[in-house]
Amino acid sequence: MQKLFDQLLGTAREFVKQRDDLMMVVPCQDTDVPLLMKALRDLDRDSGADLFLLFADDFTEAEPFVDSLAMHLEEERQLTNEVSPDDRKLPALPRGFVEPGAPAPGRLETGLRYAQSLVDARRGQHVVWCMGPGAMTNVTEYLDLLAALLPQPDIRPWMRGARIIARVPADFELETSPLASGRRVRVRPFTIPPDAHEQGLLSAAEDPTLPAADRMRAEVQLGYLDYAYGRLEQAVDRFLRSLAYFQWVGLPVMEGLVICGLGDVARRQQNMKEAQHWYECALVPAAMDGNPMLMSTIVQHLAAIAYQDQRYEEAEERFGELVRLKRAMLDEDGLADALE
Repeated sequence: MQKLFDQLLGTAREFVKQRDDLMMVVPCQDTDVPLLMKALRDLDRDSGADLFLLFADDFTEAEPFVDSLAMHLEEERQLTNEVSPDDRKLPALPRGFVEPGAPAPGRLETGLRYAQSLVDARRGQHVVWCMGPGAMTNVTEYLDLLAALLPQPDIRPWMRGARIIARVPADFELETSPLASGRRVRVRPFTIPPDAHEQGLLSAAEDPTLPAADRMRAEVQLGYLDYAYGRLEQAVDRFLRSLAYFQWVGLPVMEGLVICGLGDVARRQQNMKEAQHWYECALVPAAMDGNPMLMSTIVQHLAAIAYQDQRYEEAEERFGELVRLKRAMLDEDGLADALE
């Protein structure tokens, strides 16, 4: 996952620095948009000269979409002016941008023209206008709005120093879209494979350059993924390998977490006696670390096993302990007593 994020960040950084294209469209799924916007936010924080304007409004129709962009930009302008000296305050937004009534493409271009006026393109500064709608209910109208911002065919003055990054649907194809006839547009898809997280953990677990603690934490997460997908033998191997390490270095919370995982595997195999044994073993390092979240998880498992075995008095006692632990999480004074 980190590798994919770094590639996305590098793609955005290269686009901002290049001088050939005005717009970069990023085909991606709705669920991938937050990561795209995070990459742009990180790039904004790394840039000392460029002006980034990020908008994550959903798209239903062009008019309300531009209304929302204008509202958010006005909020940013007011916040900026509140902390700026009088000679550095930003000018008011153009009426042609903030007031509804005019066609949406013209209003949006007016907003971009205003934003471009805030930077000095001659000194290499850029305004980066980023639109990442998490959902789009009228894709054609959205793409028409983007197409209106492209050179037709000449470059307009506000385009110098401007960069537009826009999210588009994952199935976007430039040749069949309204942007096909435009100039200075590039397409850079961003896709997170379903197993990206697992592949990242596998790489981390096998990377000899990483500290042993990081590799073993990756092993623990992989063990829980193996457990979730029914690869129980692999899960046990990973849990035992990481348990040996965490016992050796003395990290009680990780010991408890790993032992709890062994109990989960035994419980999945319907071996309740062994599961109870592992959960009881996990209580010791969990209590030693004083971790109420892990303790409450273990106690809940023990209560469920006792109930399933029809040991109702023990189950009632365990559930009572669970209630005390949950309450203690909100009561610092009672937490130590509850853990004991």
